[in-house]
Amino acid sequence: MAQEQAPVQTRTPWTKIFSAFKVALDVKKLLLAAAGILVMALGWWLISATFYALRPYPEWKRVDPGKDATVEQKKAQFRTLKYRRASWNLLHELAGDPDERKFVDAVDVAPDFETFELLSRWEEAYRIPVILKDKTLEVGTLRYTVTPLGEQATLDLPAIQQKPMTIQSVTRVTEGKDGDKTVRTIEINHVKLNIVDGDFKTLNEMYEKSRPHLIDAEARAHANQKAAMTALDLFKKELVVPRIKPTGKLRTMPWFEERGRNPYLLVTEAIESPRDFASNVARGNFLTWLFTDQAPVVLEPLFKFFLPLVYFFDQRAGWLDRLYLLLILMWTLAVWGFFGGAISRIAAVQVARNERISLVDSVKFAWERILSYIAAPAFPLILVGIFLLILILFGWIAWIPYFIGDLFAGLFWPVVILFGFIMTIVLLGLVGWPLMVATISVEGNDSFDALSRSYSYVYQAPWQYLWYNFLAIVYGAVLVFFVVFVASMMIFLGKWGVASAPGPAKADPRVDREPSYLFYTAPTSFGLRDLMISGSPHAVKTHETLPSGRVVPRYQFTPEYQQAMTAWDVTGAWLVNLWIYPLFLLVIGFGYSFFWSASTIIYFLMRHYVDDTDLDEVHMEDDDLDDPFLKAPPTAPGTVPMTPAPASKPGTVSLSVVDAPPAPPAPPAPPAPPLLTPPPEPPLTPPPSPGENPPPSSPL
Repeated sequence: MAQEQAPVQTRTPWTKIFSAFKVALDVKKLLLAAAGILVMALGWWLISATFYALRPYPEWKRVDPGKDATVEQKKAQFRTLKYRRASWNLLHELAGDPDERKFVDAVDVAPDFETFELLSRWEEAYRIPVILKDKTLEVGTLRYTVTPLGEQATLDLPAIQQKPMTIQSVTRVTEGKDGDKTVRTIEINHVKLNIVDGDFKTLNEMYEKSRPHLIDAEARAHANQKAAMTALDLFKKELVVPRIKPTGKLRTMPWFEERGRNPYLLVTEAIESPRDFASNVARGNFLTWLFTDQAPVVLEPLFKFFLPLVYFFDQRAGWLDRLYLLLILMWTLAVWGFFGGAISRIAAVQVARNERISLVDSVKFAWERILSYIAAPAFPLILVGIFLLILILFGWIAWIPYFIGDLFAGLFWPVVILFGFIMTIVLLGLVGWPLMVATISVEGNDSFDALSRSYSYVYQAPWQYLWYNFLAIVYGAVLVFFVVFVASMMIFLGKWGVASAPGPAKADPRVDREPSYLFYTAPTSFGLRDLMISGSPHAVKTHETLPSGRVVPRYQFTPEYQQAMTAWDVTGAWLVNLWIYPLFLLVIGFGYSFFWSASTIIYFLMRHYVDDTDLDEVHMEDDDLDDPFLKAPPTAPGTVPMTPAPASKPGTVSLSVVDAPPAPPAPPAPPAPPLLTPPPEPPLTPPPSPGENPPPSSPL
């Protein structure tokens, strides 16, 4: 029997990372990734909405002890309010309603109660909210009907509607005569509006009280002028320009998460203005976009694992906030332990053996080991929790007054440093969380093996691990750009073909039937909505300031067009998006599929680098393969399966092993002769008596 050849190993195994595109672009993995994204988002939304509803907004009017309270009592209540507000701001940043606007106010920026008194009084006159919706202007509790003055005002309306505005945004309030008619106008951010009806006198009074020169005069006339001028400087830097608090990081659905501009728009703009594109590349904007927009999409599962963990150690977090973050973290581990494990299992068999297993087998494999997938990263967190409890006990002992607590802290503080060092090593090793999932999917072992292998690979070969991940991030960023570009172009060209029909497009928004309105509620992630409505003559380009402070371009329909949309138009838009939303979820799922596929390949490479294990070794089960003809056939009864020859050691010559010929079969026994029917026996006759002749014999 000829000896089988071992699989050829490439000299540059890291190039195997570039096979991740073929591995990730698989319908089964995309479906698993999309399902995982949706399940995780729904769980996050439910947990976030529950905890956010339990926390009322901390305001001074809730804790104000009243006019009879002393200054010291008010200062103590303000310190309590500051602590509660910081904790609430953290929860609002994570679990707040994405559509809810909360502004930074005097409680957030005032360092003490005296400064707070000044800032709150100025803020009351200076920060009356101004909201413009269609033709309705809301100034505090007052409402006015307005119309834009001039064509430019009509074009600029969508821009100011997206900005947070206060009475300070009003630059002018005028009243005049046009013949016998009284004309009242208001100018907001240089956009002129005609006031049709409303309490103009009160509006003018609020406008006059909010002028900066009045606040400056009050600050100079204050008894403690130094403190007042410090408060005025703080007021102008922090409160004059309205700032929205960040909100909803863990409550935003995947279709509306910010993931950068649309690739199709970027490509078309680069082709239309090649000089601007070359200038941006020369200034480094391209690399900035690659690593600030695209790379986080590739690493999105890892970022969403570490996000609640980072906020867990935020000093603003209270015990209720940490409970919320712990539930978020455990839900993330459970979801991606299952879905990520199933994706990694399909990728492991495909990478190692170039074979495919069914979706049912991968799900069954992940479900049978779901506890191992969750326990592997949970054990380090439990260990950190144990050390945290010990340090809390240490803090209680050090809290003992007089010299006992101080002496105890001084003598045993090296123990605190040691615990901090161990916690740091444990938490840093969690960057190998994807390796834990890949270990179970490749080896089929338990959580302890996954935990030991991941920490061993990360700390034994950290530079190799960073090199593999760097290649995967750069390669994945290009692939995500390409996939989103193709998907966006596919949706855009379909809509463009429908819009090419002559007749539906009209200049009058009341009769226009150009199909851009069908994408009125399209996903905003990756700028898909901007792409789909950018070609409409009734859409204008605006800029939106994100809660992070980043200004991004946006496209929006004009107010006249939005008012002309009927209920049937909105219904049609939702029906169209019933197809767009699942498709877009699969597009987002490619980034997750690539992440888990690349993590599985990186596990193979790290195992090969550290343990010198062949890249084609993977745990297989009896029902892993889809094709029944690829499974090992059952051995016939009475036969002995052939055992392959052992591999030869390096530097030795292996001898061919010839199996002994089987013993010849025993000759068959001769057949038994046929049975003949015996002749009938003659009848028995009594013997003749003496002297009597015998009877004659029969002639037969």
